[in-house]
Amino acid sequence: MARKKILVINPNSTESMTDSLDQLINNLNEQLPFSAEIHTYTAPSGPPSINDETDALESARVVLLDLETELTQYDAFLVACYSVHPLVGMLRERLAPHFHVTGIFEASISTALNLLPLQRGEKGLKFGIVSTGTYWESALSEGVKKFLGLDELRSTGRFKGVATTGLSASELHTAPPEEVRRKMMDATKRLVRDRDVKVVCLGCAGMVGLDGIVEEALVEELGGKEASYVHILDGVKAGIGLLEGILRALPGKKR
Repeated sequence: MARKKILVINPNSTESMTDSLDQLINNLNEQLPFSAEIHTYTAPSGPPSINDETDALESARVVLLDLETELTQYDAFLVACYSVHPLVGMLRERLAPHFHVTGIFEASISTALNLLPLQRGEKGLKFGIVSTGTYWESALSEGVKKFLGLDELRSTGRFKGVATTGLSASELHTAPPEEVRRKMMDATKRLVRDRDVKVVCLGCAGMVGLDGIVEEALVEELGGKEASYVHILDGVKAGIGLLEGILRALPGKKR
């Protein structure tokens, strides 16, 4: 039987970001080989960095038009933009029920919820997101609310919130490394300073490979022992893992 194929879509036009995804995927495959073939794709044009809803919509249109004749070559799709990206819904509408589609935002939340304790009284009840520009503080919070089917996000709920670096996705790899490190650490510390966060979600595909900085910030803010109980969750890793699991549970209907 032919192996299933997953396409990881970078919906912005920055090829270096896809190169980082390729490196991550290769490293993961060496540690624990995938059951599916993982392919990557970069948008041929459009915004080099997705910084708001307008960028997201433009990138979705570019990708959908460019991939239109190639979609059926794959069994599942991962949209590698940490947002409520319209491409996820567009692909689902076009391809369901024969193919599976998710985004790294949706996969990240789903996985984070499975890492939280069930008892409300337990320490470390919440998950939070470290992201890029300040636009995403409200945009991602609203996305979490809709994804969880809530009328409002209460401070006593399972979502801590979003802390941002002020950098764009592309600047994570083009700005001076010390500036990136400082701003990533500051955002992480602000997110966890109340000591009620168990999962820190990396809220941008451009944060691939930056989990070491987040770990350093956790140790400085919480101390080594307490930091060891906090999970750092990469949405690309979560997305590939989720799709592989879905392909096993629901291989796809005959088409």
